[in-house]
Amino acid sequence: MVLSRLSAARWSRAGGCYRLNHMNARATRFPLFDSLRAIAALAVFGTHAYGNLYHYQATFARPYAARLDVGVHIFFAISGFLLYRPFVRARLRDTPSPRVAAYAWRRTLRLGPAYWVALTAVVLWLSLPSVLTIRAPLFYGFAQIYSPRYAISGLPQAWSLCVEASFYLFLPLYALAIGRLAVRIRGSAAAGELAAAAGLFVGALAFNGLALALGTPNHYGRLPLHLMFPAYMNDFAVGMALAILSVHLEGRELPGWLRPIDRFPSLAWAVALLAFWAMSSQIGIDAGPGEHISAGQYLARAFLYSVVAVALIAPAVFGDQRRGVVRRLLANRVLLFVGLVSYSFFLYHVAVIVQLQRWHLTGSAPIWFGAGLGLSLAIAAASYYVVERPALKLKSLVGRQPEPLATEAIAEPAPVAPARAGGLG
Repeated sequence: MVLSRLSAARWSRAGGCYRLNHMNARATRFPLFDSLRAIAALAVFGTHAYGNLYHYQATFARPYAARLDVGVHIFFAISGFLLYRPFVRARLRDTPSPRVAAYAWRRTLRLGPAYWVALTAVVLWLSLPSVLTIRAPLFYGFAQIYSPRYAISGLPQAWSLCVEASFYLFLPLYALAIGRLAVRIRGSAAAGELAAAAGLFVGALAFNGLALALGTPNHYGRLPLHLMFPAYMNDFAVGMALAILSVHLEGRELPGWLRPIDRFPSLAWAVALLAFWAMSSQIGIDAGPGEHISAGQYLARAFLYSVVAVALIAPAVFGDQRRGVVRRLLANRVLLFVGLVSYSFFLYHVAVIVQLQRWHLTGSAPIWFGAGLGLSLAIAAASYYVVERPALKLKSLVGRQPEPLATEAIAEPAPVAPARAGGLG
């Protein structure tokens, strides 16, 4: 059974976890996505903390720690799923489409206030140069990736927010274009949608090839094409493809090729782990200092990032959400809370790592990781309840979205940055 067939979802405490009790016939909420966000955020914290503690010295863990930057790709895929689903559902199910004004207002509230406060706070906290100057509009306007010199200045991980903001602008235009073209393949609207998503995926790989040909990934003095939205369309596209499939399968039995994910969700995660292992240790990249990455390795890594993301997310989209160890793990209340505050966690965790370095708290890995995680979560919780939550309550000031956009209620996207964003300073 597809989760989207449920009309309401209710969580209740059961043995330290939450149990999903479903009612009626359909729902537009995907409760396990908060925990997926938590896993992605913790992965990004892990790659930044490891890099700043060990400076990517030659250890067994180095290639795996470096590839924990997969967290950002997971977040982009989550965003593609949650935000495109209301658009594609309106087209395939002939329901009201999201209103652009309300959509834009919600996206602004989701991304803006917490970031603007965090950027200002961290700039004052760590005395960062170049932000509170004439260049401030670059940073506060999600435009720093369009400046070769300042793409990773300010909050260096905020380049991914610029990518996310670009996707927000792109999505309604893309949905309008697909609707106008009335894409059809053999009479199937869903097949046409999937073909268009595949086009985005291939386009992303082609754009990465262009970035490589121009040498931009290794030269930050040039326009950083590799940090721009088209370079990550493959991640958004796999999330969009999951959204298309979930809408197409509403009210239907899962096809045979998806039933194993329903019964054994750990199989999907096994695929994710296999892809993670392959990109960490099997394509000749080990994150060593001054490492040269060939075009083939670069594109293979981009492809495998998307494989990890789609395999990790799939059990939270398809199948009985009470079945399997994987889904019980995702229903854990601790992970759900970390997911709830994961955006603020993303905004502050690098600054916390820099502060720990200034305190010279680098002697013990358990203390380093524990202190960094604990302090980051504490600041994130404060930011969520003081800034994020009050801002999100303003959503109703601009229109009301049609009911399908309720997918946002539990799991709106919270982008994070990969390890290559570096640390502050």
